[in-house]
Amino acid sequence: MQVGTDHNLDADVLRAANISPDTLLATDFLNHYNEVAMLVDFLGSDDEISEEVLSWKPESYVDHFTHSGFRDKELAIEAFCQADADLVSRFEKACNALDQKIIAIQQAVIKSDFDAAGEIGRTLFDDIGAINGLIVGDGPSQTHIDPTDSGISQSDIDNLFG
Repeated sequence: MQVGTDHNLDADVLRAANISPDTLLATDFLNHYNEVAMLVDFLGSDDEISEEVLSWKPESYVDHFTHSGFRDKELAIEAFCQADADLVSRFEKACNALDQKIIAIQQAVIKSDFDAAGEIGRTLFDDIGAINGLIVGDGPSQTHIDPTDSGISQSDIDNLFG
């Protein structure tokens, strides 16, 4: 993807768009995972929920923003294209692992094994929290973040939707 020059990657502009000026990543991407993670808790209680979980598909960061209604989606894509390659690699690796976990949940749902789906789903928010840690970083040293140690709580995730 070619990076345009329409947007200024000024820290204040990025912050106003909910894009980390340290990592150049936007937390809005987590909506792709939070929606399905919330549904997993209710699997087995309603066929519509199972259908929604089964309709979820892995989506790259750029694809998510391309198809989203996010106001600053072009800026989010442009910033992502300029993000540190090592960080993007770790971010995409963590997302791919979470994608595989959700696919395993879908496979359990297809078999109507809601106990197995729930067991796999028990750590989804922890994984989302680890990805959030990569997205928000911790200032200039953000490239040393361990995605398994983000320290985000469920209440932090809930506040994203508040």
